[in-house]
Amino acid sequence: MKGIDGLKMNWVFYILGLLTALTSCIRDEIPPCPALSVQISVKDKNYFNVHKVELEQTLSEDLAFREYVPTLYYRLCPIGSDEAVAEQELFEVTGEDKTHSVRFRDELPHGTYVLTVWGGLEDLSSLDAARTSLTLHPAGSEGEDVYMACDTLVYDAWNYDYTVEMERTKGKLIILASNLPGDIAWSRKNVSPLYGTVDGAFGYSGETGVTAESEWIPGAEVVTKTLLSPSHPGGSTLKLSFYDSPGRLAPASVPDDVTITMKRNELTVLKYVYEDGRFSIYILVNDNWEKVHDMIIDQIVTCKK
Repeated sequence: MKGIDGLKMNWVFYILGLLTALTSCIRDEIPPCPALSVQISVKDKNYFNVHKVELEQTLSEDLAFREYVPTLYYRLCPIGSDEAVAEQELFEVTGEDKTHSVRFRDELPHGTYVLTVWGGLEDLSSLDAARTSLTLHPAGSEGEDVYMACDTLVYDAWNYDYTVEMERTKGKLIILASNLPGDIAWSRKNVSPLYGTVDGAFGYSGETGVTAESEWIPGAEVVTKTLLSPSHPGGSTLKLSFYDSPGRLAPASVPDDVTITMKRNELTVLKYVYEDGRFSIYILVNDNWEKVHDMIIDQIVTCKK
């Protein structure tokens, strides 16, 4: 009997040992939850209509991330809150990677978060206090070619790897002027109304205007380019003046105002042709130049010889 009892006890100890080993093995094989990871890519590598505009360079779609978006700033907030649980101050993008990888800390609690990314900024002064809204044209200036991405991310054991795409917040106005009087070497343009701010949902609001000046070598064909936010419904008014004096106190010629519609990530192209005291103004629509105005200039200052 003692032998049988001893044998039973040996089996009990064996089974207990086996269960302990199995339990330890199972625990050791459970990996930690993966960290939240995000690949930031660039969606708007070129303007939508760039292939129809010879005056704008078409970029390869296969360049390094930094060739499209040179700087980045991002913050991660719990949904419904502006308090960041992770934030990366503005930095310059380096390297040749086609995307920028972000891996958040392992201790980040599971939950639903909002990731907001701003790209192309020189500093953060044009962002609001919560850094979720951008002033597009500070003090009426052209400002920067800013990109933005914003996405809601559910983070748990099954959802932890995401890709977000950055999109351009502004469009570009291109003006071609040809056959100008000899000493004309400056221009001033004003465009308004334009939207003043954009938020993380690409919601545009507010109103602003932009004034920009350009200079060139007299006698040359002139091309000016200006970054502009989208127009308000009904369009924006473009006021353009040409000057033959560095002081730019009185314009040498003033074409009629033109109504244009600026759009996000789109090129708006106008051509001003001066012949026999007239400005003919054309706008590029798809692949065709359509005449906007054909009027006699009220006053042309005689150019200096």
